[in-house]
Amino acid sequence: MPNVVFWLLVSAAFFALMVGAFLLYVHLRYTKIVGRIFEEKPLFLPLRMTPIQDCENVKFSTRDGLTLAGTYFKTTAPRRLGIVVFSHEFLGDRWSCLAYAGHLRAAGFDLFSFDFRNHGQSDSEPNYNPLQWVSNHELFDLRGALAYLRTRPDYDPAGVGLFGVSRGGGSAICVAAKDPGVWGVVTDGAFGTRSTMLAYIIRWAEIYVQAKSIWAAMPHFVFEFLSWAARKRSQVRLHCRFPSVERGIARIAPRPLFMIHGEKDAYIGPKIAEGLFALAGNPKELWLVPKAKHNRCRENAGPVYYERVAEFFLRNAPRASSSKTSTPVAASEESEPVVGVDQPAAVPTIAPVVPMTIAGNALSPG
Repeated sequence: MPNVVFWLLVSAAFFALMVGAFLLYVHLRYTKIVGRIFEEKPLFLPLRMTPIQDCENVKFSTRDGLTLAGTYFKTTAPRRLGIVVFSHEFLGDRWSCLAYAGHLRAAGFDLFSFDFRNHGQSDSEPNYNPLQWVSNHELFDLRGALAYLRTRPDYDPAGVGLFGVSRGGGSAICVAAKDPGVWGVVTDGAFGTRSTMLAYIIRWAEIYVQAKSIWAAMPHFVFEFLSWAARKRSQVRLHCRFPSVERGIARIAPRPLFMIHGEKDAYIGPKIAEGLFALAGNPKELWLVPKAKHNRCRENAGPVYYERVAEFFLRNAPRASSSKTSTPVAASEESEPVVGVDQPAAVPTIAPVVPMTIAGNALSPG
């Protein structure tokens, strides 16, 4: 028996050595390739909106000393039902909130939107080169925005709702996970860094690896290791950290989450969005907008988009429960039912804000 145990230990050690040697080979051979692709900036034409005068422009500070530009939009309704904080997409600015969330003012919500660092009129950090992936710097910025709101005399003690687009959606998820003052989250085109990287690495393996049959049978942990190694390398090079959106979304419940995603999103495929959604706890909703590409759900869904966003906030804002009306939601042949919860019987019909100036839209994730 002692001899059997000895040889089992020797075999286990040899197997571990072989696995370690193979992972080292993978690291040396492919980490730079994955890291280089990970750090590439996409071809991206963000939404541009013309600023309006009916608002309050402010400045606020982040925990690491930068000054960011923000804009506070008061509700146009007789009674305020809550505050919604908007996080814009990569390379966008705070004014894009007018296209995505401007209609919420008529529904009874104050809006607060801000420029992330190195965007719009906010300070730039010289040593930080932002990408389409959520980093700790974006979390600093959104947390700074929430901290600023808490200093205002008109702050709502009930807290705030968050609405984020693409990278801004991932930022909203991560911040909401640790901030009990957030009572609900809406995202459009949000994606997890780890799950998206993994999906692309598996797809790229057929391009960069000649022995395709071997890689097709490769254990999943090898791809996860390569993703981790490439991410660590990029964190050092880019002077930032990439938080786990996947871990964050699992911590939002029992607060409600509404994810919107394009059914024809070629950059962040529906399967990636569905995988992220599966990690969230209830209550949660997922709306895959038919025919919509990345960051184009609003255009494809039309008025239904604005009604469903308003419906979510009206249903979940702590102060809105006594203000629901009996106007039915407009039906659409192009829409599909929201996954995850029963639909409320009624919400007010909200007219969308019509964009005044648009210079393109998303061509890749941001």
